[in-house]
Amino acid sequence: MEQQTTGSAWPDPPVFYKRYKSENVAKLKQAQETGEFPSDLIKQPPLSDFDLKQLAPPEPPTDAYAVFDQQWQVRDRLPTLKEQNIKQLFADGEIDRVAELKRLNRTLIVQFLDLLDVLVKQPEEFGKRIENISTIFINMHHILNEYRPHQARETLRLLMEEQLDKKRQQSAEIRKKTKETMALLEQFASTLSAPAKTP
Repeated sequence: MEQQTTGSAWPDPPVFYKRYKSENVAKLKQAQETGEFPSDLIKQPPLSDFDLKQLAPPEPPTDAYAVFDQQWQVRDRLPTLKEQNIKQLFADGEIDRVAELKRLNRTLIVQFLDLLDVLVKQPEEFGKRIENISTIFINMHHILNEYRPHQARETLRLLMEEQLDKKRQQSAEIRKKTKETMALLEQFASTLSAPAKTP
């Protein structure tokens, strides 16, 4: 692979863009139409040799893709707790989120008091309680994250209403100033058209 320099604030484009000469693109089109790609590598000094198939754009991802070793979903959705191998403490399907959050909050308080009791009596056995508290927090966080699309819609609605009110106010101010200006112009025109008084 060719070396890429990134020392500048505006680095040069990757050197492999030089592969896309008109004759190489024509060869690629012909190969795609016939379905037969030549087996020999294309030599184009000073670039390293490359296969004609490398000029074709990659297939768009359909499920997931990796960027900087992070997996991202094409369809942005909240993964379930089961997909993340985390124990789910609430029922599947439609739930009353407020009631579930209250229930989990009470469970969290009980687990925390249990942790304090264990730390006093048997400090070496605190790990299980910490794990339970962590699972409760993750479940609460997951329920809250299910509200994110609704929150985004409401935030966008409020932002648009605010912009609309601001534009209406600006339009009203422009109309007011226009009326004032027109009144001044009419007054000035009547002053000019009035006959001059002779002494």
